[in-house]
Amino acid sequence: MTSKTKGLIGKAILVIVTVVIVHVTWRKGYDSLEKRYVVGKVDRIIPAWGQDPKVEFSFTIYGNKHSELSPRSIYHPKKGQLYIVEVPIKDIKKSKILLDFPISDPIDSPWEGWEKIPEFIIEYNQ
Repeated sequence: MTSKTKGLIGKAILVIVTVVIVHVTWRKGYDSLEKRYVVGKVDRIIPAWGQDPKVEFSFTIYGNKHSELSPRSIYHPKKGQLYIVEVPIKDIKKSKILLDFPISDPIDSPWEGWEKIPEFIIEYNQ
């Protein structure tokens, strides 16, 4: 193995380790935030060339309507579908639509959201 190849492998490992550390740090911070759960609606799917499409979704909490973006991941939501949204109370911009928790019938979430995902929604999705 040449020294150039070893240098490239070393740089690749450094980048991977850095990405993992940043992700773990971000995840720890996100997980520590107080969250509420509300019902949200998919407004549109935004294609991202060369990347995973984004889901634009809207939800209402504390009487205020919000619109955010979240990765589509392995799911294939359609415009107008309803899902549970995880809302960090102190940083609403970090809200995520939980595409693994679809809701078939419209239901109203409390004004301040639920403290955890309701059991009837968890049971429906198992």
